Amino acid sequence: MSDHRRWIRIFVGQLMGVQGDLQIWWTPEIPIVYIANQKSGCSTIKQSLKAAQAHAYARSGTSFNRKGHPHSRDDCLRRDGLAPAECRQRYVISCVRNPFVRALSGYLDKIDRPDPMDLPEMRGQKIDSFEDYLLALSNYKPALINAHFRPQHINLDYPRIKYDAIFFLESLTALSRFLTRIHPDFELETFAPHARDAGAKLRQHYTEKAIDLVRTLYAEDFAHFGYSHDIEEAGAAPGEMITADGLVPADAELGDFPSHPRHAEPGSAFETTLRYRRLVAMNLI
Repeated sequence: MSDHRRWIRIFVGQLMGVQGDLQIWWTPEIPIVYIANQKSGCSTIKQSLKAAQAHAYARSGTSFNRKGHPHSRDDCLRRDGLAPAECRQRYVISCVRNPFVRALSGYLDKIDRPDPMDLPEMRGQKIDSFEDYLLALSNYKPALINAHFRPQHINLDYPRIKYDAIFFLESLTALSRFLTRIHPDFELETFAPHARDAGAKLRQHYTEKAIDLVRTLYAEDFAHFGYSHDIEEAGAAPGEMITADGLVPADAELGDFPSHPRHAEPGSAFETTLRYRRLVAMNLI
C-alpha cells in the first residue's frame, strides 16, 4: 500500500471516529466477535473459538477447511466480511492483562532475544535492558506503537466501543462460563506458543524507574480496567469481568447472563468501524 493511500485511510478513519487497525475476529455460527489484544491470551482464545466452530461444522455434517494456526483466518475463524447490521446479534468481547506483566511479556517475546524484531519504536535507541525498552516506548506516539506493546485501551478502542464482556487473563474462568452458555461446543484450549512466563520474572527486570514508566505509559489501562498500581498485586484479576454496566466483582453470581444476543444501537462505534473496513475492502479509500 502506498503512503498516499495509507494517509488517506488514516484521515478518513479520523473523520469517522474509528481505529482502522482494530483486529476483529468472528466465527460464522457462534455469535461472537472477538477483538484481539496482543499479549493477552490471543492465541488461546482464537484457538478455542476455532475448535468450537469446527465441532459445530462436524456435528452438522458441513464440510470445512480449517488451518492449524490460530492466527490464520479460515472457514472457522474470519477477519473480514462481517456486516454492520449482523454485529447487533453478536456478543463483542475481548481480554486484558495486568500492564506490568503484559509490558514485560512483550519485551521478552519480541525484544530480549537473539533476533529482536526490527521495530520503528526501537530504531536509533540503545536497548540494553527492560528499562531502556520502556524509555523508547515513552518517546513514541502511543497510537503508532506496535500492538504487542501499545496500551490495551487503544487495541480495544475502549471505551468508545461498547463491549458485552471484557475478561481478565489472570482468571479465564469467567470467559469459559460465558462462552459455554452461548455455545455448548466451546471449551477453553490453552495455546500459548509465545508465553514467556513474565509473571514469574517481574523481580528480575523491574526497577523503580521501570515501575514508574509502566504506570505512566499505561495509565489509562490501569484506570479503565481496574488493575492495581501496586506491582505486588500484578497476579490478581480486578474482578470477574467488565460489562457494559462496569466491573463485575470477583465470584459474583452471573445469573443467566448472557440470555440473548446484544442489541447495539445503529451507528454505534463498532458498526462505524465495520463500515470503515468495508470502504477499505472495496478500495474506495
